[in-house]
Amino acid sequence: MKKLKFICAAFFAMAATVSATAGGLLTNTNQNAAFLRNPARDAAIAIDGVYSNPAGTAFLPQGLHLSLSWQLAAQTRQMKATNPLFALNTNNQTPTRAFEGEAFAPVIPSFQAAYVINDKWSVSAQFAVGGGGGKCEFDNGLPMFEELVGGAAYQLSGVPTPYTLNQNLIGEQYFYGIQLGGTYKLTDNLSVFAGARGVIANCGYEGAISGIKVNNMGSADYSALSQQAAGAAQQYAAAAQQYAAAGLATEAAQAAAAADQYAAAAVQAGTAAALTQDYLLDCSQSGFGITPIIGVDWKLGKLNLAAKYEFRTKINLENESKNSANVDAMMPAYADGAKVRSDIPAILTLGAMYQITDNVRAMGGFHYYWDKDAKGTPIKKGDNTWEANLGLEWDVNDKVLLSLGGQRTQYGFDDTDMQDTNFNISSSAICVGGAYKFTEKIKLNVGYMHSFYDTHKFTNANGTACSYTRKNDAVGVSLDIAF
Repeated sequence: MKKLKFICAAFFAMAATVSATAGGLLTNTNQNAAFLRNPARDAAIAIDGVYSNPAGTAFLPQGLHLSLSWQLAAQTRQMKATNPLFALNTNNQTPTRAFEGEAFAPVIPSFQAAYVINDKWSVSAQFAVGGGGGKCEFDNGLPMFEELVGGAAYQLSGVPTPYTLNQNLIGEQYFYGIQLGGTYKLTDNLSVFAGARGVIANCGYEGAISGIKVNNMGSADYSALSQQAAGAAQQYAAAAQQYAAAGLATEAAQAAAAADQYAAAAVQAGTAAALTQDYLLDCSQSGFGITPIIGVDWKLGKLNLAAKYEFRTKINLENESKNSANVDAMMPAYADGAKVRSDIPAILTLGAMYQITDNVRAMGGFHYYWDKDAKGTPIKKGDNTWEANLGLEWDVNDKVLLSLGGQRTQYGFDDTDMQDTNFNISSSAICVGGAYKFTEKIKLNVGYMHSFYDTHKFTNANGTACSYTRKNDAVGVSLDIAF
């Protein structure tokens, strides 16, 4: 019966998220549509640098610069699992099956602003969805629920036993970031930045595990069986007393033993009745954190170098819940008023941009995430995350710019980090797009990004052969305006 308890614990520990692009835990590196046409923005001198290269905004022309951005992202989480126990599910009698979670974020907005005051000072501000940004729906459940219910059914009967269950979950996460900062030119070629981002976190989870039956018996059946066994235990206990009073020691011992057996059966059936009840989750979480940020930009003729460091963001999410009582009793971390730690890891970004010709620029970037230092659940056991970006931009003429780029994200997850409820897969991505200048002050960026995810195969601790992967596409447009 412990395995049935684990089902619920795992189910309500779910974190179903969608990211428009890659990044570390709870981190979206893409915060402007210009990223979708060229992901190597870490040394770019542009208005989207308010996020990617804030120190570089000092080299923009004096005046006010704005960027309004819209993006759309769609992601599918795909899991295949093989376990002989799956064939015992009377609703789907196959040992191998596929599970999918569909995530869709139709509107991912962002806003950047920079005001270059003079030849020394500039200030900047940003609003963006820095983590999460979508809703993920699992209509046909997860492999772990199947293996745990199947295992519990086997444990109850001692032989392979038919079972059924219904399950669904909708999870969403939004980490909104509001960033403010200032940039100062130390020299004509060197600038530094200091600022901070306030992170507002809003998460919600709705789901249920219902209709759990083992050997065609549900909660009501086990409850009735428990009552019957308890009644039999009382009868045998009374008979034992009567036999003892009559001096019939053998009969008394036999009746007492039967009473104990029925009492144990009553407890086991009562536990089964409790664990096969419906489990209903309705939990909203909110929290706030501060991310200090520093940056530097160094111009060396045709070469521009930049770096940025974002400190770890400490976030405690507080629950507002309307769960069923059995969920609160079993998972107090999701009870109303409880707090859950969910840090955003520190990140270091390094970038370079080289002006090959007057019309062509090559760009590169490197990101490193200290995922293991971020406190939260689950705790990462593998290595930290890194990613590398490359990009190329071509000014076709005074109006048209074309660009392309690529990104490799390498998550350091080992097999123990990979769970149905929370997995990230290393990926490679290609980005294409361009920009059109309506005037010297107004520019439109258009970009598309497709990610090619690796497939992670392993056998988990329960003997299930697992295969994880994802699909992800994102499109976006942004309008840059200078005053």
